[in-house]
Amino acid sequence: MSPSSRFLIGFVGGAVALIGVIVLAFVGLDEAGRLKAPSFANRLSFDEKLRYLRHHPVDGVEALAIGSSTTLHGVDAAVLRRELGMRGDLLNLGVQDLRINQIRFLADVFLPRFPQVDQVVMVSTTLDFKSCEGNDTPFFNQTHVLDYLSGANEIFYYFKYLDLKGIFERADQIGRLRSTSDDLESVSFDEYGSLLLEVPRERISDRVWFGDPITLDPSCYESLRTLAEDLRAKGVEFTYVMSPMRPGYLAGRDPDGALLAEHRRRLEAALVDTGAVLIDAHAALNMPEEAFFDAYHL
Repeated sequence: MSPSSRFLIGFVGGAVALIGVIVLAFVGLDEAGRLKAPSFANRLSFDEKLRYLRHHPVDGVEALAIGSSTTLHGVDAAVLRRELGMRGDLLNLGVQDLRINQIRFLADVFLPRFPQVDQVVMVSTTLDFKSCEGNDTPFFNQTHVLDYLSGANEIFYYFKYLDLKGIFERADQIGRLRSTSDDLESVSFDEYGSLLLEVPRERISDRVWFGDPITLDPSCYESLRTLAEDLRAKGVEFTYVMSPMRPGYLAGRDPDGALLAEHRRRLEAALVDTGAVLIDAHAALNMPEEAFFDAYHL
């Protein structure tokens, strides 16, 4: 056998052995409950939710909650189902740190998967309307995500989105994050996909506590209107909820209330004649400072 042939055989054999070792590591971590989800979007709240839905599929979904972290953390589906007398399930597809254009993309991808849905609700704050044009609208590959949810080989997607550094860094954390409610990185979803948190102030950084400056991007309101019109065309009722925001946050970022008033005006203009229902829960509930665990979240 020539030296080049021996080299090629050795190289291929080494590559196969390495792949085998990685697969065994994935299997071992998974059996120990220490393997994080494949990095479809490299957003823990989204990737872990996909993993949860793959292993806990839901049928008969009647309503979808779609939005950013305010939807993720702000919808108690069990209470809604009971109070509204819903027969089917409500599924919370909220994802941390999305903008309105990305939320619209999320709705476009998942609505066809749940054809019985006739209600969509979004719980939202001003943060969702910041720099839509500067964020990639398709923040994940929808073909891969839907294939994964339909039962495709999981190991294939761990290699497709290979993230060995992230997997091993998260190995000591992911088990706790899937069971705790006092950590901002928690992924302890309830059976409806909601993530209801109670994080102590000492675990919240000042940046998160005081929140971002309020920036209202006109393109975000355009995306909201397009979403509302798309839902109306599909015969799906849309409810948009202005979530309460922490009084101390608004006092620091919008002391005269002008930005919040402008946001409300733009929302009304975006949703007029779309059939959407706009609920100003911030004004209606007037929640006190101690009701929040950061600038935006109850």
